[in-house]
Amino acid sequence: FVTEDAGEAGGHLRERGNEFGTTTGRPRRCGWLDLVAARYAVMLNGIRKIALTKLDVLDELAEIPVCVGYRYRGRRYEEIPADLRGLEEAEAVYETVPGWQTDTRGALEYGDLPAEARSYVERVERALEVEVVVVSTGPRREETIVRGERIVGGWSS
Repeated sequence: FVTEDAGEAGGHLRERGNEFGTTTGRPRRCGWLDLVAARYAVMLNGIRKIALTKLDVLDELAEIPVCVGYRYRGRRYEEIPADLRGLEEAEAVYETVPGWQTDTRGALEYGDLPAEARSYVERVERALEVEVVVVSTGPRREETIVRGERIVGGWSS
């Protein structure tokens, strides 16, 4: 988990996102968006559309780190290394994107999101070459933005 943040920022993500085991109550490991791992998952699984959850967890942040590569033994990689053992020693290479510092919880229309939040979603789309068709803006099921007309029917097309 190259982008795991065991410090204060990871704790903030854990608290805001209520990332604790349902049965055990143990704190879950939290970290930043890892575009390297996400691109790999997209490629392996033929993913064309995704859901981006917990956008509201980022609401209070002035800047949001996004992992765009790994540094391993002095070299930069933008793809998952063939030798996965290298991930244990890899360090995340981050770019920061502007945060929105505005409450998005409960937004139901994409246009209701702050420009910076929409920019974040669109950055994910460009980086992964997929459509973000669902954006969750809160813990309740109804706190969901649906983008596009055909979600379920178009998941695999």
